Amino acid sequence: MHDISERLTKALPKLPKKLGIAARYALDCPERIALDSMRTVATSCNVASPTMLRLARTLGYNSYEGFRAEFQQNFVAQGFGTRADALKSAVTLGEGDQLIDKIAQAAERNTAHAIQLLDTSNVEEFAQSVKQSRRTYILGTGSSMHWMAAMMASVGEMALPGIRSNQLGLPTSLETIASINSKDTLLVMSISPYSKNSIDAAAFAKARNASVFALTDKRSSPLVEHADRVFFAPTESPHYYPSVVSTVLMIEILLSAAVAASDTLDRIKQVELVQNKSGAYL
Repeated sequence: MHDISERLTKALPKLPKKLGIAARYALDCPERIALDSMRTVATSCNVASPTMLRLARTLGYNSYEGFRAEFQQNFVAQGFGTRADALKSAVTLGEGDQLIDKIAQAAERNTAHAIQLLDTSNVEEFAQSVKQSRRTYILGTGSSMHWMAAMMASVGEMALPGIRSNQLGLPTSLETIASINSKDTLLVMSISPYSKNSIDAAAFAKARNASVFALTDKRSSPLVEHADRVFFAPTESPHYYPSVVSTVLMIEILLSAAVAASDTLDRIKQVELVQNKSGAYL
């Protein structure tokens, strides 16, 4: 993550409400800070123009242009393809575009953006943490993230011992991880609107010195503050509900890395043998 994003993330919890709104917009839409005027940016995030200047000065810049220049430098460093895509995203798609095309395009952008934001060293840290942990908790709250966490746990426990997840009708997230400690790992998932349950669980696990990883949608997510490492899965969609395509991608990457780092081939073979003998599958 670039320096300006790190500074915004660190400052965010202590900022007044209006400055917080502006900071979240800057974290989530850095290309708009780079490309648009201060007045346009202020209108987009529903604050007054002086608020953007106050944000810049709060972060130590003498002017808004100095603040904006940081985003422009980062934006240019990303290359032409990213700049062209960001410019295109500012233009409303024509009426003739079909819904299927729009959804497919959003999915492609989300997965591409997820890979762009991915720090492979964080993936390796997750894999090693799972390998060394006594237990690995995978928590998801909300209608979409709960079943995503359950799916990850279900697939993961075929190969990885010690996988735990919060199940429907069973204890809350905090109760599920009540005994978590420094020997354990937590992966907590939440996207906007963020579940207080997931934030409380992440904060609790961090206070208990567990290794905390977060899978979320934006750099301004409140989970970032409580996680040691964060994985981002953008959720843009023309659909009325956030897209989960990039979330599934990140789950597959994390599971694959964890299995590759472990010594669990025999366990997988045993599970497969039981399945074959059960007669439940063709």
